[in-house]
Amino acid sequence: MSRRPCLLLACLWPLLATAATAPRVDAEAEAAAARIEAHVSFLADDLLEGRAAGSRGFELAARYVAAEFAALGLKPAGSAGGWYQPIELLEGSPLIPAGEFVIERDGQTTRLDSAVDFLPSVDYSAAKSSVTAALEFVGFGVSAPERGYDDYAGADLKGKIAVLLTGAPPSFESEARAHYSATLTKLPELVRRGAVGAIFVLTPTDEKLTPWERQVQRSWFAGMRWIGADGRPVDAFPQLQRRALMGRAGAAKLFAAADHPLEAVFATAAAGRAQHFALPGQVTLAGQTTLTRRSSENVVGLIEGSDPVLKHEYVVLSAHLDHLGRGAAVGGETIYHGALDNAAGVAVMLEVGHILEAAGRRPRRSVLLLALTGEERGLLGSDVFARQPTVPNGAVVADVNMDMPVALGPLADWVAFGAEHSTLGPVAARAAKAEGYALSPDPMPDEIIFVRSDQYMFVRQGVPSIYMSSGSRSKDPAVDVKGRWEEFLKVHYHQPSDDLKLPIHYPSLAGLARVNARIVREVADAPARPTWNPGDFFGERFARPH
Repeated sequence: MSRRPCLLLACLWPLLATAATAPRVDAEAEAAAARIEAHVSFLADDLLEGRAAGSRGFELAARYVAAEFAALGLKPAGSAGGWYQPIELLEGSPLIPAGEFVIERDGQTTRLDSAVDFLPSVDYSAAKSSVTAALEFVGFGVSAPERGYDDYAGADLKGKIAVLLTGAPPSFESEARAHYSATLTKLPELVRRGAVGAIFVLTPTDEKLTPWERQVQRSWFAGMRWIGADGRPVDAFPQLQRRALMGRAGAAKLFAAADHPLEAVFATAAAGRAQHFALPGQVTLAGQTTLTRRSSENVVGLIEGSDPVLKHEYVVLSAHLDHLGRGAAVGGETIYHGALDNAAGVAVMLEVGHILEAAGRRPRRSVLLLALTGEERGLLGSDVFARQPTVPNGAVVADVNMDMPVALGPLADWVAFGAEHSTLGPVAARAAKAEGYALSPDPMPDEIIFVRSDQYMFVRQGVPSIYMSSGSRSKDPAVDVKGRWEEFLKVHYHQPSDDLKLPIHYPSLAGLARVNARIVREVADAPARPTWNPGDFFGERFARPH
């Protein structure tokens, strides 16, 4: 062979090699998308009836996930050496028509209409209950002395029903607003101050996000609490004998005789100013609840680490398996399928497991794949696992959560909720970039999403966490993924139409799986565990010594 052909071959070799490998790469990407589609198709099928926690449909889903864990080669890491972490639940179904809200003021009695003016809450302590007391309005119900804000300053709640707004002062930065908006922050504060009941009033912002009609529709779904070792429901707050929710129309009747009109109250809240005052008269709240004991479980699979020391630390990859089950008919359909919320997240988690196992090199730390129950009923499965993990306490170093990736087109970006709080943020950015994606900031800071999914329960136990979800940029200018995303939230979120008829873009979900696999691999292989950023709001409140 002459020298010239050899040189020509040398020049062409990289192109030939690329051409030879491209079909293989495409085939792998297609296979990943097909695997994810298969998982979503089963989990969102009518057969599973919406996968409500404690239902037969959820049990079928849990068995499916355990079988997939086994097929991937994972080891069971639940309780007693099995795949499952059993959880006892108390389900409470409010009898909406039986709810009572009676205002007595200046010798006049006004009865409000259930499901029109207010919605009664679940009482996890009794099938029937009522409370009659004077009223004290306490703004957002937020006490944040470190920010010079206190709705309770000078207020006396002992023996009274507290009236408070949903959310938190808009002047607070996103993470503080998220924390102080959470019911797990507000309700213990009411109990500590001696309240005997609570009436939550939707702010105009919250009512715009979830209109009153949608609130009424959701009220027919049962609530749940998990049962602690003492046999009592956890975080049920029985001291608050009755609770209720009101929209603008109902609240206007409650504030009709107040010195401060409702619109002025909303304006003061929007300005970020603390407020409290007594509302005239007294209110009787009464209601009925059907209480049922149920059982469910988390599903836990293990990829054991390779390092003899670090394998005793764990990176958790989580996604909630449950959805809403059956509910009020919409367009004749009663099954709330939860295809994107969160069959898609579980499918991505399973694909991450496939990627890690197929790599042929185990990570240094161990990795737990965790399919959670009860997210839709109050982050129950994650609360149980974060407080009572099936691995040693303190051994979980990070949680990477996936919930409702709205992939309705060829996505060019992802969002890592919570990325700004810990060293997981730069890891997520590197992983996204390596896979050709941008990492976008929180597009909806007003919706305080970081406390609304399972990673928040790990955060409350001091574990740095992020929540990976979809962005809004499109790789194809002809596809408006942002518009589809907004339409999903408005039309399909928590509706029966979150189903397989949506134009789910499975190649994008496969891309998310690759990004998550990189995040998990880097965290698992790093010499040091992730840490909260200096001065971080959540780190200062929840970080614990190792």
